[in-house]
Amino acid sequence: MLIFGKDILNQKIVTNENEESSKRKVEDLLLNKKTYDLDYLLFVEKNPEKFDEPNRVESSMDNVVNSAGGQAATNTPPVTSDDTFSKSYNKETRYISFKDVTELTEHYVSITGVEQQLHDPVESIATSSIVGKKVKTESDETLGKVIDVVIDWDHRRVVGLALAEGFWAKLVSEENRFMRLEETMDWGPDHIIVPNHFKDHLVESMNEIYPR
Repeated sequence: MLIFGKDILNQKIVTNENEESSKRKVEDLLLNKKTYDLDYLLFVEKNPEKFDEPNRVESSMDNVVNSAGGQAATNTPPVTSDDTFSKSYNKETRYISFKDVTELTEHYVSITGVEQQLHDPVESIATSSIVGKKVKTESDETLGKVIDVVIDWDHRRVVGLALAEGFWAKLVSEENRFMRLEETMDWGPDHIIVPNHFKDHLVESMNEIYPR
């Protein structure tokens, strides 16, 4: 089954389909830079910070200063002790291995177990850092701008990129096309650099991306 990355983003993360109270949502996907296998899904855990009673007001004022860009705002309303406790959070980015992902529906992503890691996987790249980048060949020809990733859900692998503009726009009136992924690419900070023959990997429909 081929799906877009956007089909998974913002889906509720549950440990079973009855856990309707879960507030965790998929905020990003991480794929292996070399194999394109899906490594992790990412979510942000918001935990209320707890303060010692004498430090509660001082800590909340730090939040006010930070929210004002480092300078106290003249019209900032007073912060009560209740506001302090309810509006101060500690955010932690957590990663769940795709080995623990069991099901994807229209409403949630189901996982087994509760194992989560806090460190950033160094061999992975987030889809959010891919979308919006231009894909260029080694000879500096622009093939298009990434608007989404295409995932083979059965194999938990990114198999293509959905592109807009660029090379295809010169050839046809419809600007959205797809590029099949088969080899390692250069995930540069500004552009994705691919071998020149990747122009031959451009196809007109998502179904043509499927691995041969």
